[in-house]
Amino acid sequence: MIYLIGSEKGGTGKTTLATHLAAMCAVSGKEVLLVDTDKQESATFWANTRAVTRGEKNQRPDITCVTKTGKVGHDIARLAEKFDVVIVDAGGRDSVELRQAMAVCDYMLIPVRPSQYDIWSLNHMAILTQEVAEKVGTKINAHVVLNSCSTHRSVKESDEVRALLMADYASDFGLLDTQVGERIAVRRATRDGLCTVELDKAHADPKARDEMQQLYQEVFHGIRPTA
Repeated sequence: MIYLIGSEKGGTGKTTLATHLAAMCAVSGKEVLLVDTDKQESATFWANTRAVTRGEKNQRPDITCVTKTGKVGHDIARLAEKFDVVIVDAGGRDSVELRQAMAVCDYMLIPVRPSQYDIWSLNHMAILTQEVAEKVGTKINAHVVLNSCSTHRSVKESDEVRALLMADYASDFGLLDTQVGERIAVRRATRDGLCTVELDKAHADPKARDEMQQLYQEVFHGIRPTA
């Protein structure tokens, strides 16, 4: 299965979600390939950091990471035959890499921050998914997840964006029930090449852990979080 974390909008947290999902797949015992198609190579740096962190604990690297640019579709499809899960991190722009990955993916996850700029970007994403779908002859299995949401209960911005997405883009994208908050633990885990479920007790954040676990369950198993 090929999972694409991508959007033409930058700064939405694509790499953070891609690396967290890759790590959680590895923790669950899956053979994981992380494909970094972004020229900034942030996912590659994360994977290298993870290998060092695990090496310090006498653990073997558990994620294979490769960098691919250009017409990546054929390579991704070929590599997918050798792994349980392939997770593709596509950079924040309309690119050959993004379109190629969309053409071969089984599932596309589009992170959206609860901001007007991100909402506006979905207009182009809707057009883009339609264009790719017409070329490959099948609808892109694309889903939106609200990411970097405010953790303050008094802030209703995420609820407002959720209502807007369901009203305006229901025919274009699925909308995940899971929301991912803006949390320090996520940044701390990323710094060490980890995911939030791997943080030690001194740095763990149960809410950050639970959100990522819920995201993992909803993306990979279709299990929605209970109210």
